[in-house]
Amino acid sequence: MDHGKLISVGQHRLYISIIGEDKGMPPVVLEHGCGSSALFWTLVAPEVAKLTQVIVYDRAGYGWSEPGPFPRTNEQCITELYELLQQSGMEGPYLLVGHSYGGLNVRLFAGRYPGLVAGVVLVDSMHEDEVTARFPEEHVKGQLLAVRFYRALNLLSRTGFLKVLSALRSFPGFSATIKPFSKQTQALLWRLSFQKKTIAAMHSEFSNVQPGYEQVRELKQTDIPLTVIKSEIVNDFYPGTSEDTKRIIREKLQEVANELKHTSTNGHLVEAQGSGHNIHIEKPQVIIDAIEQMLGILT
Repeated sequence: MDHGKLISVGQHRLYISIIGEDKGMPPVVLEHGCGSSALFWTLVAPEVAKLTQVIVYDRAGYGWSEPGPFPRTNEQCITELYELLQQSGMEGPYLLVGHSYGGLNVRLFAGRYPGLVAGVVLVDSMHEDEVTARFPEEHVKGQLLAVRFYRALNLLSRTGFLKVLSALRSFPGFSATIKPFSKQTQALLWRLSFQKKTIAAMHSEFSNVQPGYEQVRELKQTDIPLTVIKSEIVNDFYPGTSEDTKRIIREKLQEVANELKHTSTNGHLVEAQGSGHNIHIEKPQVIIDAIEQMLGILT
């Protein structure tokens, strides 16, 4: 990806990179997950750019973007995305692709600005029922544990401790996550992913997601073309979760993925074989193929 530029959205600026040439098809907008950044789309964006123009950006506080106003709600995020797209010079309608937390943003954006959305691809999207009694208690505890984890990271970031871990490249699990990337991209990810502004943004996003859940519950079924991509491998569980409960959680995740498919009359579900949650890193071709197929439908 190129170096991109910063565009003002209110009182702060967001990083945006536009790659590829206009070939008469909808531009693709890539919306990253919580704790991620535009760089995490590095294995997807250049390939999609062979088909159409691609817009990747960092939400406020992430990557090269400046911090934005708090709290970092889904509503705030999509308001800023709308303004960014308006200022970018790239006309819609857009094909929106959202991973995890970004999936919620994409759904809300499509609900508020349906005329700007040609299609939607949800990549292992978060679902509004994951912190309800519909799921086993252990799954809900796991979600709440993530909130406490982000809170702890936020406190550590103020001490400079995370900066040291980043410099030493020794943050638990991060090396394995980013291993598929080039050495250059890995170096950038180590430098950018543990900034104080980034930790503050991810903590605020995850801590303030409940209003977003309530908003997506109110959305009506649409006819916007939709592809829901679900990971096959689910192995991230709350400590002590029994094998039987793990099976139930996997079944519930399959249920909600099917429900997401039915949020559009033109929806379908794809399972990313052999992939965990980070499909855009582990099995990027699944996403590239889904985007290519949707572009074929839209043109």
